[in-house]
Amino acid sequence: MTIEQTYPLQGKKLGLSPWLVIAAGLAAMYVPSFIDLFQGVWGTDRNAHGPIVLAVACCYLYVRVRQLREEGLVERRPAPLAGGLSLLFGLLCFTLGRSQTVLFLEAGSLIPILAGLVLMFFGARTCRRLWFAFFFMLFMVPLPASVVDLLTQPLKIGVSYASEHLLRAFDYPIARSGVVLYMGQYQLLVADACAGLNSLFTLEALGLLYMNLVRHQSLLRNTALALLIVPISFTANTVRVVVLALITYYLGDAAGQGFLHGFAGMLLFLVALALIIGMDSVLRVVAVRHARWRGVAEPEAVPRVRQPARQERGALFAIGLPSALLLALGMAASVAVAHMLAPHEAQVVKSARFEAFVPRQFGQWREVPSPYVQVSVDVQDGTDRSYEQPYDDVLSRTYVNGRGEQVMLALAYANEQMQDVKIHPPEACYVAQGFVMVDGAPLAMRTVTGREITGRRFLARNNDRLEAVSYWMRIGDAFPDGGLAARWKIFTAGMAGRISDGILVRASSLVQEPAQQAGAYALQQRFLQDLEAAMQGGHPGLMAPV
Repeated sequence: MTIEQTYPLQGKKLGLSPWLVIAAGLAAMYVPSFIDLFQGVWGTDRNAHGPIVLAVACCYLYVRVRQLREEGLVERRPAPLAGGLSLLFGLLCFTLGRSQTVLFLEAGSLIPILAGLVLMFFGARTCRRLWFAFFFMLFMVPLPASVVDLLTQPLKIGVSYASEHLLRAFDYPIARSGVVLYMGQYQLLVADACAGLNSLFTLEALGLLYMNLVRHQSLLRNTALALLIVPISFTANTVRVVVLALITYYLGDAAGQGFLHGFAGMLLFLVALALIIGMDSVLRVVAVRHARWRGVAEPEAVPRVRQPARQERGALFAIGLPSALLLALGMAASVAVAHMLAPHEAQVVKSARFEAFVPRQFGQWREVPSPYVQVSVDVQDGTDRSYEQPYDDVLSRTYVNGRGEQVMLALAYANEQMQDVKIHPPEACYVAQGFVMVDGAPLAMRTVTGREITGRRFLARNNDRLEAVSYWMRIGDAFPDGGLAARWKIFTAGMAGRISDGILVRASSLVQEPAQQAGAYALQQRFLQDLEAAMQGGHPGLMAPV
């Protein structure tokens, strides 16, 4: 008499109901998170691959589990300690990530939680057989903006450079300044979405999935194909930028930013997929010739041998209802704790637009029309706050004193500072607009109230333009030096229940040679001290804490 004959319904009850309880706990955690991600970073070009990777990973996990069950490779050797630690780590990541909007922790927490469940009920060997599904999910996790900046900037410059020279080879009127292309009467910004980073992740994930499915036995072939995805992504993105430039040149800016912009994105993946398949075919020919030269047959994919199932399905996946309820309770508790830790107290010290209260004349300074184009504090134009446009209000002016010395002022303010939507150092904007960093040094000055301000100074060159820049960033009551310090300040304030505001204060002057930068920095310091003193009366604490 078989197990199925003896217990025809018990296996289904034990195998299904507790898993539904766990699924309900996971849904309570991740349905709101994924909705927010869809409405946020997953809805942008930068991270549009996230939901695609998640859907493919879930489908692959389901198919892989069915395959292992049919082959009799799903074992019940629970590792409760390892599984519990992995589960606790995932719940902690989710709680911190959800409460403090640390997106890579919030989305990435799903991986250790799923791995912990497998370890807890099935053991390490079964978990190892599912490793690719968990690894594949890494590609859905939104990377921190600082990491994206570090990786994207050289990619953007490289794609811009290649596109410029390719179009110039066909006698198109094109010029480039950093990541900005000028073609005819149009200006095109090579943004992060065109830089190759998001498509690089998507194509790398696609390539790894392709290799996992075809199961080449040649390590050299697999490694070469994985590495070639980087130049394939670069080539495909260059093709995309060239196509968008030609569309804009012939059909206008509206066509380049409309439907055809999305079509160029589809073209990118068609080109990339064709290149992946083509390179795999070339590698196969190389492998065959190499095997013939060595006098051995080319290694082929090893067929999967179907084995009889070791256990009936119901008994294999059956878990106790008390354990499932305890796990679901822990998941619900993590959601509640995340809600309790979320900051709710906003610290906003600015209630009007800059244009309404920043003085046009103060002390010996007065506003004049700027003879130069200022470097924008925004990576992209737009009104909605995002990583590319993290500010609620921006002001750019030029002032002159009685001796005719000019200083360019840029102010950028944001009511709420979040981990991935926050003020960023202006060096990134200067490099993106074609400047090269020549020199840099720390800035330290005191306000009229005696508060010490710390920031940075740097010298940047773009062809014949040499610009000395002084700036500081205030987040809450601190002046963070760099992205990591800014993240830590936002995190500590959030854990204390506060939402910090932030402002970027930048002053710059044009100089003829590097030897004049010291005088330019001294002029900017006097200007900023005078401006901060003039602002104390109506808006104290805006430029610097009181």
